[in-house]
Amino acid sequence: EIIYHVANGVLMFFLFLGYLKEEWFMLTTDFRYYLKHIALTVGLVMAAEFVLLRGVFLFDFLGFEATNLLECLPAVEMSLSLTPLYLIKLKPLLGTIIVSVIVPISICALFYCFGFAPICCKKPWMAYLCIAILTLIPHIINILWRGQVGLELSTYFIRLPLHLLMCWSYQKTDNVFTPLISLSIVNLLTSVVLITL
Repeated sequence: EIIYHVANGVLMFFLFLGYLKEEWFMLTTDFRYYLKHIALTVGLVMAAEFVLLRGVFLFDFLGFEATNLLECLPAVEMSLSLTPLYLIKLKPLLGTIIVSVIVPISICALFYCFGFAPICCKKPWMAYLCIAILTLIPHIINILWRGQVGLELSTYFIRLPLHLLMCWSYQKTDNVFTPLISLSIVNLLTSVVLITL
């Protein structure tokens, strides 16, 4: 699982290196503006996830044991054999570093840069629809591979607000580092909170 995430992250990093350098320059021109949006995005995502998970625990979503829904956080592009929570429980330090530093690069490149940004400049509403469909694909693959329909659909619905808010921050600032840094912070916070629970 760790090798898979590292390979994805490194490949995406080198594919987007030129773009990341350009975006980094823009970030340094007005760091306070981007920092404000990063803080807002992290706050909104954490609040949305808290409300969503709280609601799930109250209504026992899809007849699935609600405590198992914590396995879908922190957000990763796709799980091969271990859920993200199980990964950070097995390897707390390395797992947290992987999901906080490497995984956000993959998610931003694969979903936000490839799927969201090209459509958003022409039809923003369609870009959000596209990201909702695009982020469903890894879950469909996992359903076909493992057949865990309840877990995969629950994971998709738990992570969807996160992806939509990250795309909103990307659209608002027109800089990929806003969702990249925001997702890193969200994954770090959820990793630390879930390890300590």
